[in-house]
Amino acid sequence: MNQANFRRSLLVCCDLRKYGAADDQLQRILQELLIQSLDRAGAEAGLDRTTWHRQPKGDEEFAVLPPDAQERLVVDDYVRALNAELQSVNRYRVPEAKVRMRLAIHHGAVVDGANGFPGKDAVLVSRLLNSRAAHLALEAFPSADLVVVLSEHLYDTLVATGHTTLKPDDFRRVEVTEKTFSGHGRMWVPDGDVHALDLAGASSEMPATASQAGSVNQHAVASGGSAVYQAGRDLRVPSSVQNADMIQNFDRNDMKGSNFGPTYHQGTGRD
Repeated sequence: MNQANFRRSLLVCCDLRKYGAADDQLQRILQELLIQSLDRAGAEAGLDRTTWHRQPKGDEEFAVLPPDAQERLVVDDYVRALNAELQSVNRYRVPEAKVRMRLAIHHGAVVDGANGFPGKDAVLVSRLLNSRAAHLALEAFPSADLVVVLSEHLYDTLVATGHTTLKPDDFRRVEVTEKTFSGHGRMWVPDGDVHALDLAGASSEMPATASQAGSVNQHAVASGGSAVYQAGRDLRVPSSVQNADMIQNFDRNDMKGSNFGPTYHQGTGRD
């Protein structure tokens, strides 16, 4: 490891909700609104984001701040300004086009690598960002545009000790188990009661993504004895429901609800 580029800095990363479900044009707009919101929040907090080392990744940004960046300005003023900016941006946008995000912040060791920032602290902030608890919080509070997760070190040395206007009781200690990482973070939802959130099983793995949906079978029983089945290409109907009035196969669905794939009716074959 090159000791010359070692420093301790703030690491700030964010990720948009359900960016992958948007079409190409909406993704382009969301990217523009993401950077616009981050830049405006930085300016409002008195931060010069041009001095940040930023790694753009479409719906994500991983940023390493200068070693002399003021932690209080970032954790307090910047986060509050970002929440206000997102509220303004989203005020008249339909739910599917809103800019809603998870944000994670940590202060730790940073070194430059050939393709990013290697090291445990860079991994830690990424795991906080992608924690199941943060995902659940954004889903549980549809009126919230921002979920914030701080590392325990940052929370203990900055928030809990009263160096910000943030209230320690507004944060909740959450378990973070992602890949080989296991630890804890402190989560805050500016527009939601984080303590009211049901986090049962939040340390388990995230549900299958859309690309994995073909391996997941779910069913719902409708009134009148009808049964609806969701399946992949290899639809299998249990013998217990062979007499179902109708079976819905979700093969080739567009994941948006407008195309649910072919329908089977007893004795008639495919629609």
